[in-house]
Amino acid sequence: MKKLIFWSLCLGLLNSCAWLHETVGVEAIREKGTEFYPLWIKNHDPIYESGNLPIALNSPLIHEDSVFAGNGSGEMVAYELKDGTELWRHKDKGGYFSQPVVYNEYLVYGTNEGRLYARHTITGELKYAVDLGASVESQPVIHKGRMFVHTRNHKIFALDAQSGKILWAYKRSVAYTTTLQRVSQPLVAGDKIIVGFADGHVAAFSLEEGVLLWETRINDGSKFVDVDSTPVIHQGKLYMASQSGPLTVMDPQSGSILRKLQYNLTRAPISHGKSLVFGTVDGELVHLDEDFKEVKKVKLSKNALSSIVWWKKRLAVSTSSGKIFLVWPRNFKSIEAFSLGHSHSAIFGNLQVGENKLATISSRNRLYIFR
Repeated sequence: MKKLIFWSLCLGLLNSCAWLHETVGVEAIREKGTEFYPLWIKNHDPIYESGNLPIALNSPLIHEDSVFAGNGSGEMVAYELKDGTELWRHKDKGGYFSQPVVYNEYLVYGTNEGRLYARHTITGELKYAVDLGASVESQPVIHKGRMFVHTRNHKIFALDAQSGKILWAYKRSVAYTTTLQRVSQPLVAGDKIIVGFADGHVAAFSLEEGVLLWETRINDGSKFVDVDSTPVIHQGKLYMASQSGPLTVMDPQSGSILRKLQYNLTRAPISHGKSLVFGTVDGELVHLDEDFKEVKKVKLSKNALSSIVWWKKRLAVSTSSGKIFLVWPRNFKSIEAFSLGHSHSAIFGNLQVGENKLATISSRNRLYIFR
């Protein structure tokens, strides 16, 4: 529980450094033969403000030849992927706690002021802005022209992705006052969406009308019971995680619990063939086979592992302790570790892979692009 509280408090820490917007020099940190070769780095700290600066919790998006990322000054910025040349930037109201998504020719993203924006990916021209009433803290999910968004006040919205019109909404009554205040990204599964809530429940809704189909409580604790990971369906089973509760295996059709596995996850598992790989709040990388047997467990860090993606046919693993690891998928042996350069750096958002590049934003508001 102490590690859980530490991890949640990290999300609220403030950073006292302040810098001007600039491209950070990368020549000094490049090493010949390195796997983590910084193509370019941008400093996303706000233009100087007195006092402390908030840490970054958001994630970048690589789409075709561009990178999109919100900065600490409340601006969404588009860059050329190859060299970091700025394409456009627009000032929004509020900051960014999640990751954009692209629908047709438009970049869709939310802010912590509760506004959902759609901008043209090439020009940045605004198509629509919708007020959802609370911070957007997970990436919008788009399916067959509909967009599903989970906001911090425990509300699920279904919108028309083209126009931004709200089609239906579901508000969860959460009585808990001690929650991690993070949200689960919805998952489309057939004719329903599945999402976790801060009261320890997982629920499924009909896509068309938002009718509650089933709900199941998977965390029976008294506080920090948020089911805040993205739901994952693997080999026909639903996997849901809560940092203070076990990894829960469920039937996605009925919501019944099939099995509970005693691991505290920081993010949803990823597929490894028929197996699963995930990171824990204790800094362990775990591989489970299709029968839920532990194939391998390696401790990579003293602190929580925050994101895992496939990159260069290996596993890139970020941490809350200022390092990104590149790991062999078979034995979890670390090939290389890249330091973010400061003892208080971390990655609280997601690693993102696109066009053979790896992108991420550190807690100190640095946007990294690796090749």
